[in-house]
Amino acid sequence: MDKQNFLEGLIVFSVMTGVLLPVRLLFVEYVSDDWFGSFGIISAISVIMIVLIRKNKLGKFGVIFQRQIDKIQHGKKGKLVYAQSVFFLLILGGTIFAIEQGNSTYLDIKNSIETEHAEFSNPQELLEQTEQIQPHEWIYGIIGLFMAIFLAFPQVAAVFAVLNDTFDGWILHFYTVAFVEYLELIAILIGYRFAFKTKPGVSFQNSQH
Repeated sequence: MDKQNFLEGLIVFSVMTGVLLPVRLLFVEYVSDDWFGSFGIISAISVIMIVLIRKNKLGKFGVIFQRQIDKIQHGKKGKLVYAQSVFFLLILGGTIFAIEQGNSTYLDIKNSIETEHAEFSNPQELLEQTEQIQPHEWIYGIIGLFMAIFLAFPQVAAVFAVLNDTFDGWILHFYTVAFVEYLELIAILIGYRFAFKTKPGVSFQNSQH
């Protein structure tokens, strides 16, 4: 049974990735490079899929998809998915906000850091320095960064903005993509929760009778 559940989950993941990812890439390539703009397109496709599944137009895949969603919504796995999504949304959203603030409100601090620390302008040199950091220093650094977010946010925002510039904006790009991904995941789960108001253990087919 676990094997069947794994295979069904893999099928759903593969199909959704095969449908949504190309649409998102095409939108960014030919319509707008703003990843938030693709959120509406993905939401529209998700709504269409809800309608098609409710009308039993997607055949066996629709049954498998609804079964997997139902397990997530009513099982312990669902709580983990929601908690993980919210956690990463806070981390990603906070970093995006910090970078934006470092490039605007705290631009003077950012410029000062760039002047005083030349290593930030060389990605290769920066990576070489991080390789010399010991594991326990990473732990202390993460704890210190967490505290600094609350105690010295302007400086943290400026450092994030400098790091983003060092890597040609890729940090902000990937964090934005990941942020939108988690938003889409939560939106889809909530959408299906309202669309399929089934109780635990009640299949979609039975709810239609």
